[in-house]
Amino acid sequence: MKHVKVVAIGLLVALLILAGPARSLFTDVALSENNEISSGEFDIAISKDGSRFYNDAKLFEFSNLKPGDERTFSFYVKNRGDIDVSRLTMVLHVSDLEDGTMSPAEKAVDNTTDVGELSEYLIVKELKVYLGNDSWTVDSVKGKSLKELSGEEIELIDRPLKEGETLRVTMTVEFSKEAGNECQTDRVLVNMKLNAEQ
Repeated sequence: MKHVKVVAIGLLVALLILAGPARSLFTDVALSENNEISSGEFDIAISKDGSRFYNDAKLFEFSNLKPGDERTFSFYVKNRGDIDVSRLTMVLHVSDLEDGTMSPAEKAVDNTTDVGELSEYLIVKELKVYLGNDSWTVDSVKGKSLKELSGEEIELIDRPLKEGETLRVTMTVEFSKEAGNECQTDRVLVNMKLNAEQ
């Protein structure tokens, strides 16, 4: 029993000796709190005149065209985000409609009474893009009809559209002189979708 007391006292003394120096060491703490990681905003918008930009806007309407007429429309695309746009494409979705009652001249030659033929005769003469002091023509669409371009991806830029930059796109369309009476009172709806990629 005496031996057990001696061992217990020895352990207690050893613990006190070891605990003494531990209290006298320097200590310090450094903290880093509320660190964050966030993503940037990727956002493009369109405008008819470049003054106000929207996610959805009607950009053009032309009526009472006759063969040989041509019309040019412009629209603007702005990078409203804080990430560069490296690829920007436009896809046209074209729908041909008969607009009202057929005229006698149209009825004599038009075999499709519920679908119009007008988009076959609306030919792109020029598609041009302006960015800052630079401009370029998109030659891949020249001479093609809206019907041929429907659903096709059209590349608009060959350099990044940076934060806050705006580009202008102009498109000239001609109503072909080859069009016949089957196009009378026809109407074309054009939905345009702009796709941006980082």
